[in-house]
Amino acid sequence: MEGYLKPINLNQNPKHMKHILFVLSVLFLFSCGGESEEKSAEDFSNITFSMDTVMVDSGEDFINLGGGLWVSAISKDHKYLYNWNQEASELDKVNLDQLVLEEKIKFEKEGPNGVGNYISWISLMGNNEIVFANFQDMALLNFQGEKLRTYKLNGEKFEGDSLEAYESFTRRAIISDDGNIMYGILGNWTGKNFYLAKVDYQNKVLKKHELPGFEKLEDYSVKFNSNGMIMISPPDQSITEVDGKLIISNSVFNTLIVYDMAKDSLYQVNYENKLTKSGKTGTYVTEVESEEDFYRATSEIGQEINFRNPIWDNKNQRFYRFSYESIPKENFKDEEEKEKSKVYLTILDKDFKVLGETFVKELQSSPSMHFVKDGKIWIYENVDDELGFVRMGIN
Repeated sequence: MEGYLKPINLNQNPKHMKHILFVLSVLFLFSCGGESEEKSAEDFSNITFSMDTVMVDSGEDFINLGGGLWVSAISKDHKYLYNWNQEASELDKVNLDQLVLEEKIKFEKEGPNGVGNYISWISLMGNNEIVFANFQDMALLNFQGEKLRTYKLNGEKFEGDSLEAYESFTRRAIISDDGNIMYGILGNWTGKNFYLAKVDYQNKVLKKHELPGFEKLEDYSVKFNSNGMIMISPPDQSITEVDGKLIISNSVFNTLIVYDMAKDSLYQVNYENKLTKSGKTGTYVTEVESEEDFYRATSEIGQEINFRNPIWDNKNQRFYRFSYESIPKENFKDEEEKEKSKVYLTILDKDFKVLGETFVKELQSSPSMHFVKDGKIWIYENVDDELGFVRMGIN
């Protein structure tokens, strides 16, 4: 079950969140091994999980969970969670050590220090500065609400590679400590072409790297166009920084792409899942003519295996990666009906060799926003509109 690395030539220059369904209020243990057919080739049946649920005390205030932590960021030391409240234009600063809402940081929408009316992602730079991305540009502000710098992509002139029409970072970008360089997955609304982009704003240089396999994501992106209204349900993508390396993944295949920032080198990691497929193989309708067909098509694609991004456990020096197969709803258009899934967990070492995998029967839905803190997996949980986390320890 070992992964293998495939070198990639960098000299080529080419042109919502669903809530988890259960609340655990007491600590309990259950076996991670499952039945014999659920074990990997090696014996990991003695591994157990410990799980509990903790709640964040918001005091006299509240944390707006309407976005399900979709626009949020964790500090590098994992002491703080910053959640963006779109309506109030403010950051909820949550102390994860003390489990309290520590502060609400107000920002302006308009004016010289404005961040815009709609924020698509945020990214922390150090302990006191944050990047806000909207449809027009990206802005670096301090926590006093002062705009320090503006970053643009479209309309800017860069040396090196060129930007295609409407290209932007599809999700959160990674910013260097000095604020001069951004790394991110570059794409546009068509969902056809994706690259790893290194944008040097100090020297005005853009470098694109091909992302092998990402061209196949279009086969699992559903589009509905009606009277100028376009609905698109693309596969998820993720980019995470771990010890100077960028780990790039998508929800369609388990393949990982690793970029070493210091060496400017990129390679591909492949490994085999034993309990599930290692990627989607089905053929699906991707352009539909009605909203009903749109939801039906996305539901069908979700029933085949999906992969979450790998998360790094610095304490135990290993990666955890959830995958899941959605269980179809009785009424796929009913937003009140919670989506259920069969959930799996793969554990990989620091070199992406598979240590074990298991079916996690106690998880009834795929984890959405999750991270590792103090050696445990923290999974976001909306408990009666209050912020909670299910904490999963692996023994």
